[in-house]
Amino acid sequence: MFGHRVRELREAKGLSQAELAARAGVSRQLVGAVETGRHLPRVDAGLALATALDSSVEELSAPTGSTVDGVLGAPPADGTAVRAGRVGDRLVCVPTRAAFERWDVADGVVSDGMVALHDDARPGVVAVGCDPALGLAAQLVTARSPESVLAVAASTREAVTALAAGRAHIGLVHGPQGALPAYDGDVTRIHLSQWRVGLAAPDDGPRDWARAALRGRGPVVQRRAGAGSQAAFERALHDEGATVPDGPVVEGHVEAAWLAARVGLAAVTIEPAAIAAGLAFHPLETHRAELWIDRAWVDEPGVRRLSEALTSPELARRLDAVGGYDLSATGTATTPPGPVDRAGRRGATQYALR
Repeated sequence: MFGHRVRELREAKGLSQAELAARAGVSRQLVGAVETGRHLPRVDAGLALATALDSSVEELSAPTGSTVDGVLGAPPADGTAVRAGRVGDRLVCVPTRAAFERWDVADGVVSDGMVALHDDARPGVVAVGCDPALGLAAQLVTARSPESVLAVAASTREAVTALAAGRAHIGLVHGPQGALPAYDGDVTRIHLSQWRVGLAAPDDGPRDWARAALRGRGPVVQRRAGAGSQAAFERALHDEGATVPDGPVVEGHVEAAWLAARVGLAAVTIEPAAIAAGLAFHPLETHRAELWIDRAWVDEPGVRRLSEALTSPELARRLDAVGGYDLSATGTATTPPGPVDRAGRRGATQYALR
């Protein structure tokens, strides 16, 4: 990738962006934009940068390999087509997936334990979480700006783990009010929405489908351990004195809802996904969804664009059309939770996001 190679050679020579700009006769802003992938220089500027770095345009443009680092931990195997993002100097990736008769556009392929990026790859912001709104905002940013966004569908636990390991810029987490996960890292927390988690099923099934599911009778489409909605389901089962039933385990809320619609089972999901799939919904808990942005990246242009898109009136209109979202406090930021009171609730101070 041209910009990444420019930065590698500049740092190897011990040059600042301003020093490289002076040598090449271009602006420091252009050097910064090239290195972050926000700008591909004209031929004359590219030649000047290459000359200043004792290199060539061909060498700077040649595809380079990077070690495999999975966003969610385990690296993809050799031969896997992957989507990629860049967190600082770290290239991270996830396997592409075929969904709804559409092939994901891969950024590269894993070979011999390395990621070989395609020529047109633009690894950018990495965001991890389970709300489909994350993927929708990522599409809007990627389509309308030079930034690219890798949105990874994963549980709240996986989002927190990816943030802590430096494999993501943004995590989307959710849980009951006052019971979001503990986290020791330095993050900016922005309230996104509230929605209900619960069970969904085709509305032409048995009238007591929810009661049967909560008593552990029959298979239920479920989320993986660490998902906030799965935890809510297991708390409800515990209250009924039931054990976790059998059933397929899926990665996301939308996948759970559509599988329930196709095979006629109850599924653990969120109300917006149930509405989109035309399912009946039985609520279990109301959850607060927050964006957690690692403060090291909060001023990165792509991170700022994605956070602005996620809290924008435009996205709110689109989510209102889906249904099931309470967006009344979207765009406020919160401090880490305060002490737990006698009722088990935590207090949180809110202030306007600037």
